[in-house]
Amino acid sequence: MIKLSFLGGCREVGKSAALVDTGGEKIVLDHGIKINVKPTDYPIPINTKINGLLLSHAHLDHSGALPILFSRGRNCPVYGSEVTKPLTKMLLIDSHKIARYEGEEERYSKRDIKKTMKAYKPVKYRKTFRIGNAKITPFDAGHVSGSAMYLIETQGKRILYACDFNLSDTRLIKGADLDLPEINYLITESTYAQREHPDRQREEKNMMDAVEETLVNDGIALISCFAIARTQEVLLVLDEYEPKTKIYIDGMASKATRIINEYPELQREYNQLDKALQRLEVQTISNPQKRKKIMKKPCIIVTTSGMLTGGPVAHYLEKLYDKENCSLILTGFQVPGTEGAILLETGHYIHGDTDLTVKMNVRKFDFSSHASRSELFKFAKLVNPEKIFCVHGDNTEGFAQELKEDYGFDAVAPANEKTFTLG
Repeated sequence: MIKLSFLGGCREVGKSAALVDTGGEKIVLDHGIKINVKPTDYPIPINTKINGLLLSHAHLDHSGALPILFSRGRNCPVYGSEVTKPLTKMLLIDSHKIARYEGEEERYSKRDIKKTMKAYKPVKYRKTFRIGNAKITPFDAGHVSGSAMYLIETQGKRILYACDFNLSDTRLIKGADLDLPEINYLITESTYAQREHPDRQREEKNMMDAVEETLVNDGIALISCFAIARTQEVLLVLDEYEPKTKIYIDGMASKATRIINEYPELQREYNQLDKALQRLEVQTISNPQKRKKIMKKPCIIVTTSGMLTGGPVAHYLEKLYDKENCSLILTGFQVPGTEGAILLETGHYIHGDTDLTVKMNVRKFDFSSHASRSELFKFAKLVNPEKIFCVHGDNTEGFAQELKEDYGFDAVAPANEKTFTLG
């Protein structure tokens, strides 16, 4: 008898976590936090021995609570792709630093992060390994560099954990590996279950038109990006259009680019990122003096954070907010309540005690690395499982209902703390 318990990420985006109990092994699927809420929200505690944890990718909504397991003595192997290890470490250290700075309760220590990294065991796509008697096979999820879907085979049943994934190729990586075996149970993300993405090429051109218009007006194009995947994707777009100006990267955007650049085999075209960095002559900015210097002339600055919640982008905004010839370009979804979302709604950049009326040209573009609505349905039909669990979305219940009524699937949107018996 297999039991599947949901510990987070149900009927919400954030703190993804689930537990598969095979009767012999207890396997955790991700262990993230709900970001951009105060105080930080964590998964339901696990009060049992864990035999292994499968980490889908580095983003904090999937990895951010890993050290809590080790702080509570739930030591276990953490399995994930090789590049996911340094990316996760980078994000965990930054998250811990921000939590301390903002006076949040310290749920884990730097030592717990070290324990997490020491327990990390790199795995490769399509290379099966075992956790006890359970067979585990990672497949490329196409979401970000190193992202994985996990096939768990136990007691004659196959469970596929697909959270997050993308079927479409991006400039940086290929779409998800769809050469999958027959599946009994599918756990799927539902992030864009209600929305389609705009045409990617058109979005790229529109972004570059905004950049070029800014440069013609002797302004600075400040491009706000998520550190992992989005920064590198934007750099490859810049390489395609070859703007005639200086290009800089700052903050975790620089660190993530350096890490991803060390894994050229994961890129859609081998080593294409490094080639783009060389052609563009991208320069890394690392201190306030350099930041002040580069803002004296027209240029392109690619930096974090993607939702304007902190990082170097806050510094640049405080200096450029009243410059009508400059642009702020947002490249991803802005969670309601974040600085980026509030700016789009009100025209004000509100960060801590700062409240600025932004006169820059503010533009938002969709460079999502999640499956679109049509791709989610396509994936479900392709996998064709006996039962689907819809998680990681704002309207998982609506998505499950559509899968049930329109396609005949046994689909459910579980609530946190809900346990299902499989098989």
